[in-house]
Amino acid sequence: RIFALSEEFKYIPVRQDEKLELAKLLGRVPIPVKETIDEPHCKINVLLQAFVSRLKLEGLALMADLVYVTQSAGRILRAMFEIALKKGWAGVAKDALALCKTAEKRMWPTMTPLRQFPECSPEIIKKAERIDVPWQQYFDLDPPRMGELLGMQKHGRQVCNMVSRFPRLDVQAQVQPITKSLLRVELTLTPNFEWDDNLHGRAEGWWIIVEDCDGEQILFHDQFLLRK
Repeated sequence: RIFALSEEFKYIPVRQDEKLELAKLLGRVPIPVKETIDEPHCKINVLLQAFVSRLKLEGLALMADLVYVTQSAGRILRAMFEIALKKGWAGVAKDALALCKTAEKRMWPTMTPLRQFPECSPEIIKKAERIDVPWQQYFDLDPPRMGELLGMQKHGRQVCNMVSRFPRLDVQAQVQPITKSLLRVELTLTPNFEWDDNLHGRAEGWWIIVEDCDGEQILFHDQFLLRK
């Protein structure tokens, strides 16, 4: 909703001939929209969600607006994330970063991360999204158990190969007080995945965020590039 209220979209009108298609899209997008179809904010919100959900549009005018919205999406959402970082809002920053990734990858957080692998078949994706198993648990499974989990014995090894290339780090932190208001934090980051040039390119970017004990305030943040 905040994204849709951006000044950049204030000149995008809601045309009479678009209302029927917008009404249909409004019923198909996953996140409910507060505004009515007559309001431009509603249209922007629906178009962003339609883009992430990969819904097909019919009207040419709507298509043109969709291109404009999605070209601005990455930049505006990244700006929202930067603002949250600067303000020190931990929860908001993490939500904004999740939104950035949602728009960039055209994937909702509820979808399986396996969608990011070009070789993953639609059948595997469907099975993975039908079962309610946290992504974290995939890392502990061997090929037979993976095949059993998905009900696809033949594909257990293939899925395990994909999971082993999913970027993740083991993080260990040692905290040492220096003065009343100064903490020294030593971080050890150990990559725990197989590098694949085609998937990971030359580097993988990470954000390091140190929060207070309530998880509300960001005490420190930094970007970290992991190279091959």
